Amino acid sequence: MNKEPTWTNLFFSNNPPEFIQELNNEANLQSFHPKYENWKLGSKADKGRQPDPDQIQVFWLPSHGHRNYIAKVFPEYTEQQATAQPRRLRIPQSHIPNLIHNAVHEFDRFSREARAYAHIDRFCSSQEWIYFPRFCGVMIDLDRSKFSSGYPQQRAIILEAIKPDIRSRRILAESTSLPPETQSEVSSQILAELSMSPFEHEWYLSLLHDRLRRLSALHRMGITHGDVQDWHFRIPDDFHDTVLYDFSEAYTFSPRLPLWVNHGKPRPLSRIAEGERRCVELQIEERAKQRDLRSHLIKSSPEPIVDNALWQPLDKEEGMLELIILKVWSRPDDFTRPTLSSVLPFLEYLGRKSDPGWHIRRARLLARYESVWAIPHDDENDSRSTIFQNESPFETVHGSHFLLCLIPKSWGVRDPVVRDKLRHACCLLVSSGRSGRIIEWDNFIA
Repeated sequence: MNKEPTWTNLFFSNNPPEFIQELNNEANLQSFHPKYENWKLGSKADKGRQPDPDQIQVFWLPSHGHRNYIAKVFPEYTEQQATAQPRRLRIPQSHIPNLIHNAVHEFDRFSREARAYAHIDRFCSSQEWIYFPRFCGVMIDLDRSKFSSGYPQQRAIILEAIKPDIRSRRILAESTSLPPETQSEVSSQILAELSMSPFEHEWYLSLLHDRLRRLSALHRMGITHGDVQDWHFRIPDDFHDTVLYDFSEAYTFSPRLPLWVNHGKPRPLSRIAEGERRCVELQIEERAKQRDLRSHLIKSSPEPIVDNALWQPLDKEEGMLELIILKVWSRPDDFTRPTLSSVLPFLEYLGRKSDPGWHIRRARLLARYESVWAIPHDDENDSRSTIFQNESPFETVHGSHFLLCLIPKSWGVRDPVVRDKLRHACCLLVSSGRSGRIIEWDNFIA
C-alpha cells in the first residue's frame, strides 16, 4: 500500500532542498533594538496608504537624524479572527479550538511577513541579498508614546529604508547562465510584435528577466510571495525597480502541513511558482503595450529629443563614447556587465544637462562597453588603493560602496597605461564625493 506523501515531498515535488534539514515549525525572530533611548517613529513613509487602524502602516524610523530604517507596523490579530479562518475553510467546529495556534501562524500578516524575512535572512545566498530589503528585526511591544502619528500598534517589522534615491539602487549582472525559469519565450514573442523601438523592446525584456530572477530566488528558498503585483518590485513614486518586497501574503515553507497556501489548498511549489511567474509576464506585457518607459523618459526630456534618442542610428556615435564611472552602494549579484534595466537609472541620474538624450543613447550602446568593477580600499586618496576585480584581495574586501567602470572597448582596458589611468580616475571620483563621472578620451589620457 502506498504511503501518503509528506507535505515536504508534496511541496517540493519529491526534491526538497538541503536547507530543510535545518528547519523546524517555529521561526526564531530576531528583535530590533534602537541604538539610542529617546527614539520615536517618524512620519508616514507611504503617503498613499489611507489611515486605517485595521491596515498595515509604514513609518520612517530615524537613526541619528537619518532615515535609515522603516517600521512596518501591523494591527493586532485577534483570537476571534483566528477562529474565523478555519470556519471559512469549513473545518468542523470541534476541531477549531486545536487549530487556533496554526491559524495565527498562517493568517496573521505580521507572522507571515516576519517569517519570510527571517527565512530570507537565514538562507538567501550573499549574491542574492540585494533582491530584497535587508531585514533588521521585529518589535513586539511598541508603546503608544513611540507614535507621533497614525494608529498605535504593538508589532512592527524593521527593514532597511529603500528610497527612490541613487543609494538604494541595485545593479544586477547580465548573465548567460541564468536558470530557465527566468526566461520567457512567450513574453519575448509578444514584446517583439509590439510597435516600439528596439531599445524599448530590449529594456522590457531586461526588466522581465530581472524580476523573474528576484522571484525565482524567493521560490528556491521555499517561499511563495502570494501577492505578486507590479508595485511590489518598485517603491511608491519610483518608476524603476529596486527590490521585491511586501511578504504579508507570503507562504514560507515549514514541515507542518498548512491549512491554506496563497489563497488555495496546499499544493506543490512548482504550480504556485508558475502562476506567480505568469503574473510578472502579464504585468510587463501590459506595461510594454502602454510604452510607459517612453512616458517616463519624456517627463525629464523633450518628447522630440527622446524619440530621436530612441530611434536614431548611432554608428557615428560609437567613436565618441566616454568612460562612465558609477558609484554603486550595494554589492551586485555578480561582477560582470550590468543588465539594461538595472543600469538605466544610474545613467539617468548621471546624465548631461547639455545633452538630455545622452543617457538613452549610452544605454543603447551598452554592448560597446567593457565593464570593470573596482573597490576603493584603505587610503582613498591613493590611486593604488583602488582594487579591480580579478586582483587580490577583491573578493574579500568589504567596502561601503563599489565602482562600476564602463570603459569603451575600443580604448583597450587591458593596456597597462589605460589601466593605470582608470585607477586614477576612480580615485578622483571617490575624493570628489560625487556619485559618478563622465570622462572623454582626451581628458582621460592626458
